[in-house]
Amino acid sequence: MATTETRQGVSGEGALRNDNVAVVGGGVAGMACALRLAQRGYEVTLYESAPMLGGNASSERSSRGPYYDVYPHLYPEWYANFWKLCKDDLNMTRQDAFMPRTAIKILQAPPEHSAAAAAATGGAPAPKPTYLELKNPTTPQAMCDDLLAGVLSPPDMFLVGFFLLDLAGQPFSRLHMLQRQTVNGFFYSRRYATEDSAELHNTILMDIWSIPSSDTSAAAYHAFVRHNLAFAGGKPFAWLLRGSLQETLITRWETELRNSGCLIKTSVEVTEVECGDQFVQLTLKKPGEQPYKQRHKNVVLAVPAPALARLVMNGTGTRIVDRLPEMSELRRLRTARMLVVNLYFKEKLPDIPPEHVGLARSRGYLTFIDISQLWTSLQNNENQPTVLVLAASDFFAFSSEDSKEWAYMMIKELASYLPAVKPGNRWGDRSNGNIDYDKSLYQEKYDRRLFLNTIDADRYKPKAHYPDLNNVFFAGDFCANDVQMATVEGAIVSGLQAAEALRRVVGKGEEIAIIPQAALSRAELLALKLALLCTAYGAKAWSTINAALRDQADRRTPEGLLTSMASLSLLPLSYVADWWGSAEALALHALSAKKEPEVATSLVADGLSLAARGLLAAGSYLQSVITEQSSRQTGAAGASPGQSEKPSPTLLSLVKGLCQAIDDELRKPSPAPTRPPPQAVGILPELEWFAALGRICARLQSAAEQGSRPPPGSGRYRSWSEHIRRHRAKP
Repeated sequence: MATTETRQGVSGEGALRNDNVAVVGGGVAGMACALRLAQRGYEVTLYESAPMLGGNASSERSSRGPYYDVYPHLYPEWYANFWKLCKDDLNMTRQDAFMPRTAIKILQAPPEHSAAAAAATGGAPAPKPTYLELKNPTTPQAMCDDLLAGVLSPPDMFLVGFFLLDLAGQPFSRLHMLQRQTVNGFFYSRRYATEDSAELHNTILMDIWSIPSSDTSAAAYHAFVRHNLAFAGGKPFAWLLRGSLQETLITRWETELRNSGCLIKTSVEVTEVECGDQFVQLTLKKPGEQPYKQRHKNVVLAVPAPALARLVMNGTGTRIVDRLPEMSELRRLRTARMLVVNLYFKEKLPDIPPEHVGLARSRGYLTFIDISQLWTSLQNNENQPTVLVLAASDFFAFSSEDSKEWAYMMIKELASYLPAVKPGNRWGDRSNGNIDYDKSLYQEKYDRRLFLNTIDADRYKPKAHYPDLNNVFFAGDFCANDVQMATVEGAIVSGLQAAEALRRVVGKGEEIAIIPQAALSRAELLALKLALLCTAYGAKAWSTINAALRDQADRRTPEGLLTSMASLSLLPLSYVADWWGSAEALALHALSAKKEPEVATSLVADGLSLAARGLLAAGSYLQSVITEQSSRQTGAAGASPGQSEKPSPTLLSLVKGLCQAIDDELRKPSPAPTRPPPQAVGILPELEWFAALGRICARLQSAAEQGSRPPPGSGRYRSWSEHIRRHRAKP
């Protein structure tokens, strides 16, 4: 295969083919984009700054241990494009390469944290770990089991699920200010919300996406929930790979890329991007070498959000922000560090379940999974010791920037929940404890970050393509797409969107298909909400009574009891208001979904537009009258005794002027017509009563004032509307 220099040539832009493409970033989005373009015969070069492909889906190897993933991913049922890629391109089936998961575990904190920690270092025996199980609530039996699991009280647990249903049925638009809400804000707006149910949602968001509910975009969470609710009937909530990402997924993907003709260049960082009409020039840098320039006809930037924010700003020529100034807003996007420690033990630990485990109320929101019970390569060994992947979602909970220190702090926190974990006195302590530190690994690189779906992120997400920048495209899980939440599926969809946008510009190859994610319709979700709304408010009443009884038992101040009683008294009104609003939303949705509405949409739109114009004209007219009256009073206060004050307009003249102003406005052509006028009877003739009323008032006023004012031809007569126009024109 020819090298990049000879294939794309440094001899000038004339050597570049129209289908020449550089994909910058070898993560999931970049690989998906590069694969689809290479399969269609495009000349693709894939640049990756790390030594291996995968990005956040990559692996790293310890000195003596196995490959460890950046963090273990969950692959839900609704990942339509991911599953298609696995099956059609990578020859991977779910049954062979993945293991289903139908539940997660929650490890309760021991009654006395310090006693458990003492037991972990050889003290008195500690109580056996207590795990609570939450199943995928896709069957009635699983729902009942979750209500009685003990994670929360039954009413609060019911409200956790009901909130997801309510959120999924809510429409969101980033164009509307009031719909830009956080998950916490949306929860607060629901009268059935309870503190415990809100706290569990906050824990879920922190454990999975490292972002609290007070920051998470409700619109993004809404999209994620809608996709998950579409799959019922006892299906797994997610699948997990039976091996490391590098060995089971990335190696296959890389092989397929090379077989399709893609040139892969790892350990090459792109530091600058300069835009031209005929080519895009990249500044490339290899470790220990001087930077050099390379031109490409088209470029897809599939790098993380912080890296893209730098690339759009860097360059000595025409930068991306010079062509698209709004791209400077990318610096507002936020990411989080991922703290992951892979612990290889010297023995098999007791009481470790195979599911993901979250440590309730733990420092840093810790979770772990035993990959020795998941990976096929580790299960083949009968004497295989336990291998835990321990992750923390809150970096700031640990008081050190040193990797070994925060890794050891995480292990100590784990040991306070699992007495069988004996970490020794420090990271790397080989004489004490039961951790094999030679085979263990902590993620010390901070270049792999998790994108945070904050409330403002929706406003700054880049699109796949902009007409003002015809040869540059964008991909990544933070880009605008239907998935919205930062996931593997979101990254793949964004890569496919960028590839399809480029294909349309170049005009080569068949269309790149993107499978839409399954989701329940809004009508179905609203109907389900209405059916369960009474139960939800009953659960709220039950939870409120429980909280009041706890306060009373703890002898807390009567203020909490009074608040609970007031909340209970208002619940019926809240229920009625919520039911009516949901019913109204369902009715409007049903009407808007009709294929043949009873009233022509164009007539309704034109009628509303004309009515709005009439009201605006009336408002402007009345404002001018008020302004003139105010100026008259001011002038009268400072007028000399010899001056006479102008008479105030009569009620008849006010009505006449108001109608005339509306009539004048409605007779003007539409300022920005979006469709041809209706062929049948329009709305304007039906509004002629405005003009008729104005003419009647004019005649009445003319008859009443006949002889009391100068005739129209005397030069001293001026109509009221003319007076207003002249008055407003004065400086």
